[in-house]
Amino acid sequence: MMVSNGSLWSVESQPTSLTQVETMESGNNDWRNSNYLSAFRVRPRYQLAGSSLHIDGANRLLPAVSNSTRPVYRARRAHRKSRTGCLSCKRRKVKCDEAKPQCRRCRMHGSVCDFALPGNEAHKRITMALSTCGTSLVCNGSLAFGAMTASLDHILWSDISSERLHSCGPCDSLGSFGLAMLAHFSQMVSVHSPAFTPIKKVMRERTIPVALGEPCLLYSIMAVASTHWACALPSDPTHTLIATRLRHKATRVYRQQLQLPIDRNNMDTLITSCMLIAMFSFSAETTTPLDSWVFSDDPANMNWLSVQGGLRCLLEITKPWMEESIWNEPFQETSNYEYADDHRMGREDLDPDLADLCDITETTTEETNPFHWPLRMLCPLLRIPRHKCGASRITNFMGRLLPDFVHLLAAKEPRALLILSYWLALMCISVDEWWVGPRVTLECQAICMYLEACGDRRIVELLEFPARACGYKSTR
Repeated sequence: MMVSNGSLWSVESQPTSLTQVETMESGNNDWRNSNYLSAFRVRPRYQLAGSSLHIDGANRLLPAVSNSTRPVYRARRAHRKSRTGCLSCKRRKVKCDEAKPQCRRCRMHGSVCDFALPGNEAHKRITMALSTCGTSLVCNGSLAFGAMTASLDHILWSDISSERLHSCGPCDSLGSFGLAMLAHFSQMVSVHSPAFTPIKKVMRERTIPVALGEPCLLYSIMAVASTHWACALPSDPTHTLIATRLRHKATRVYRQQLQLPIDRNNMDTLITSCMLIAMFSFSAETTTPLDSWVFSDDPANMNWLSVQGGLRCLLEITKPWMEESIWNEPFQETSNYEYADDHRMGREDLDPDLADLCDITETTTEETNPFHWPLRMLCPLLRIPRHKCGASRITNFMGRLLPDFVHLLAAKEPRALLILSYWLALMCISVDEWWVGPRVTLECQAICMYLEACGDRRIVELLEFPARACGYKSTR
C-alpha cells in the first residue's frame, strides 16, 4: 500500500530494519524517562551523564546513551518578593513593584495606591472602619495618576497662599493631599448602608470626575472628607485644623460662584457643593446641650440649620433644566411618596394635639399660619412606619422650611421649637450617619431643657416623644 509523501507515515520514514525499530523504541523510552526538557520548570530534570545529541541518517534527533545516569535538579528562576507592597496589590494577589508615590499596577488600573495616602493610610483605614474590602477611586477616562495629581496641585495652589494647608498635612504636595482627600471621600460614600443610597450612588460615580476641574466642588468634597477624618480621629488636632480651613475655603469659593449666572452648565456643581456644605455644617462641633444655639444670643450658632434652605432656592432656579441634572433621578425618588407636597387647607391628617397648640382650624392655610406647612411635612413622617420612612424623606424637612418659620426658631418661639424637636427626634431614631447623630441628639436635648423651663403645661405634655428619642431625663 502506497501512501503519499505528505502523509504522517510515508515510505521514506517507515522503519526498514530491526535496528531502526530498536532506536525508535529507545527514543520513546527516553521521553518517558524525562530525558527531554520538561514543560514544568520546577520538575527535576534527569539527564544522562556524558550523553550528547546527534542526528541519524533519517534526520532524527537521538541521544547517545551511556551506562551511568545522575539526576540534575533544575532550580527555580530567581525572583524578588514584595515585602512592603500596597494593600491594593495584596488584595488582588499580584506582585507590587513598590514604586512611589504610586505603584505601577495601581497606576495602570486607575486605583488609589496606599502609598499615595498620608501616613500609609492602610492602618488608618482599618482604624476608622471605612470599608472592609476597599474601593477604587474612579478616574476620569484615561486620566493617569500623575495628571490627576498635577491637576489637583494646580487648583489648590491657585489661591492657597493664605491657607498653608501643605504645612498641616503629611503629604509631599498639595496634589497628593487632594488626591488623598478624594480617596477618603470615595470610600466614605461607598460604605454599604441603607441611608441615602441614591444620593451616595451619584456622589460616588458622578461627582469626583467633575471635581477634578471645578475648584468649588473640589473644596467642598475635601471639606467633607477632612471633617469626617477629624471626627474619626478626634485626638489629633491637626485633622481638626485642616478640616476647619477647608470648610472656610469651600464656603468662600461657593459664595463666589453664587455671584455668577446659574445655568445648566454649572447647576450640578452648585447643587452638589450646596449639599456637601449643608452636610459638614450639620455635623456637630459641640459636646454638650448647653452649647446649643437655644441658649445663645449669637445668630451664627444657628447656621447649621439656616444653610439647609439653600438647596431649596437652588432647585427653584434650576427647575427648567432639572431633567438634565445628575440629581434628577435621586431627587424624584426621595420625594416620591403620598404626602410629599401636601398643601391642603385645614387640619385634616394633622396631629390633633399639635394642631390645637398651633391654632390650626379648618380654614387655616400656609399663608395665614407659619406652623401649617411644617406640620404638613412632619405629621406624615410621624405616621409612616420607621422601616418605610427613608432617611432622605426625613432630612428633606429641614431643607423645605420657609423663612417665616426659621425666623420663629431664631426668636425661640416655643411652638416652633416643639415642632423642630419632633423632627430631631425622628432623626435620632431613623438616621444613623456620622454627620447626623451628635447634632440631632444634642439639639433635641437642648430644646427639651429649654421648653421644660418655660413652664407651658401643654408643651411639656407633648415633650414625651422627643425626650424619649434623644435620651433626655426630665428634672421634674
